Amino acid sequence: MELLLPIILILLGAAFIVAEVYLIPGMNVVGILGALMMLFAIFTAFVQIGFLAGVMAMAGATITTGSAFWWLWKSGAWNRFILSANLKKDERLIARESEHRASYLGKMGIAITPLRPTGIIEIEGERIEVVTEGDFISVGSEVKVVAMDRRKHFVRLVTGK
Repeated sequence: MELLLPIILILLGAAFIVAEVYLIPGMNVVGILGALMMLFAIFTAFVQIGFLAGVMAMAGATITTGSAFWWLWKSGAWNRFILSANLKKDERLIARESEHRASYLGKMGIAITPLRPTGIIEIEGERIEVVTEGDFISVGSEVKVVAMDRRKHFVRLVTGK
C-alpha cells in the first residue's frame, strides 16, 4: 500500500509527458509537471519507504518513460516533428536558370541604382543585380555585362560607342 502513491505518481507523470508530446506540444507546463511528479514519486519512495523502494521507483519511472517514448515513436507521433519536404534541387530548373542568366552576357543595360560596386541594372525590361569590376558607377550610366560567376553578373561602364 505504501508503494501505491509513487506508482500512481509515476504513471500520472508519464501520462502528462505523453500528453505534452502528443496532444499539446509547445506548452511545456504539462511536461514539466509530469517530470516533477515522477521526481516526487522517486523522492517519496526513497524517504518514506526505503532505499530498495526508491530504486524500484526509479527503475519503474525509467521503464515507464522509455515505454511511453517507444510507443510515441512507433505510433508515428514523432513524424509531425520531422520536416518531410523534398529539398532536392531540380536539375532541369537549375540548367534553365543558368542559361537564362548566361543570356545577359555581352548585353547593354542602364544602371537603375548606384553601383558601388553592387547595384541593380535594367536589361530589356528586366532588373538584375550586378557587381562592377571595382568602379563606382552612377545612376543612368550605360553598362555592359562582361562576365558571370555563378549567380553574379559583372559589368563595366561603357565609355563611348
